[in-house]
Amino acid sequence: MEFKRINQIQLPDKNFYEIFLPILFIVIGLFGAFNHALWRDEMQGWLVAWQSDNLIDLWKNNAPSGHPILWSLLIYFSKNITGTPISMQLLHWVLGSSAILIFWRFSPFNLLTKSLFTFGYFPFWEYFFVSRHYVIAELIIFIFCSIYHLKERTYIPFALCIGLLANTQALSWSLAFAIGITLVFDWFVNPQQRENYMRNKKWIYDLISSITITFSLLCFGAFSLFQVRDSVELVSSFLDFRHFLRVCGQLFGGYVLIIPDSSSFFDLSLCALITSFLLLSTITFIKRYPLSLTYFFSGLVFLFLFNYFLYLGIGSRHYGYYFLLIISSVWLSKSNQDQQFISSSDQNLFTKGNLFYFPGLLTVCLTIHMVVGVHMVFNDFLLPYSSGKETAQYIQANGWQDFPIFATRDVEVATVSGYLDREFYLPELNGLGSYAQWANRVTLERTKTLDEVQVYLEKFPKVNKLLLLLSKRSAIKNLEPGESLYFDKFSVFADSKFENSFHDSEKFYLYWVERIID
Repeated sequence: MEFKRINQIQLPDKNFYEIFLPILFIVIGLFGAFNHALWRDEMQGWLVAWQSDNLIDLWKNNAPSGHPILWSLLIYFSKNITGTPISMQLLHWVLGSSAILIFWRFSPFNLLTKSLFTFGYFPFWEYFFVSRHYVIAELIIFIFCSIYHLKERTYIPFALCIGLLANTQALSWSLAFAIGITLVFDWFVNPQQRENYMRNKKWIYDLISSITITFSLLCFGAFSLFQVRDSVELVSSFLDFRHFLRVCGQLFGGYVLIIPDSSSFFDLSLCALITSFLLLSTITFIKRYPLSLTYFFSGLVFLFLFNYFLYLGIGSRHYGYYFLLIISSVWLSKSNQDQQFISSSDQNLFTKGNLFYFPGLLTVCLTIHMVVGVHMVFNDFLLPYSSGKETAQYIQANGWQDFPIFATRDVEVATVSGYLDREFYLPELNGLGSYAQWANRVTLERTKTLDEVQVYLEKFPKVNKLLLLLSKRSAIKNLEPGESLYFDKFSVFADSKFENSFHDSEKFYLYWVERIID
């Protein structure tokens, strides 16, 4: 009887989950926006916009960052929502939520794939909780996939997608390039596409406008990047097999979130071998729609060459572009099944029912992504991403926010500066500042911190007491809270340490420095 009752229980239908899961994603993200403690890269973006009084200042402040201005511009126009970093986090929440809503509304994936993707590492954590410009690339590429059918009527929306991607981040150029190559290839090899497009009486004006918009925004984005061209280190050798394998490792990370140990040739080789099978499986699946294959291959080549010759990338946020390229390529292929070539029925490793059939591999990869994504989000509610917020709150609670503050290293203490909404004396700038000014700063040895404090006291003879804020690697070793050190002209008293941080470099230490007056 009990089993009969259980069998009569009806689970919610597909429509329920298609409403519930995106709403759950958005609600968790909103809580995250108010809970997540920003770290230095996030705070850098906020401070660049917050410290800019006009668009000219914004351009000057953003230029040394090495990134185009779009993200800073969006923060600039939204910064007064709350007048605090929460404004940026709410902006990021809106962009990330919009991307997922578009994904659920327009992508051709089944319920399982959508669910795994939504709560996966990149859309749920890296490009949703962590407030940086990568979410713009995710949103634009999803918009492109959802409006792909409009190419028969107008190219202007695609011109905007290409141009905005070029003004998002250097790696986003790979996605912009993929879109451009796909549309151009379609124009020349698909007479039906040209015929449908030219039915519009004003097609020539649309085409000219689209080309103008594309090249204007591309030039603007390129100009932003060329300002920091001197900081780019080209690969020392044109042929470097180990470096080639390291780049393969980035692609491997896009699939399974694992980067091989670059010091182990065996790890690099094994991951490169696995990556080749994953690539072949992907290509076998999407090649039925040639334009999807064109899009995937052009984006892959651009991104791979960029990683090889210009910049390898230093974190998951960077190899996430491979992931976005994979997902959007499959999206295009599945959305255009009516235009696909009939594939051969020959059975091989990559066809349906076999080990390397792509939908099965994609489910495995997305499951890994979801486990890691949910873990990172859950962990963020328990362990702050940075202790900068806690440090700032401690200073405010004690009423010390108006004291002279000497802080180093500038790149790391920017987090505390942003939450206190004030500038510190930064020895790297030899003056006041709140964020890393890459074009003006001087790199200092961390062991020379107290020497720089002495320079500060000589420079400001009226200052007899100041707060010393140090990040972990700059901290005074073996000096615990409550202990003191005495020098010829000043003393140092350790007040507190803040080590509850996910990022090791975002642990901070507070000291009081007091001048010894004879």
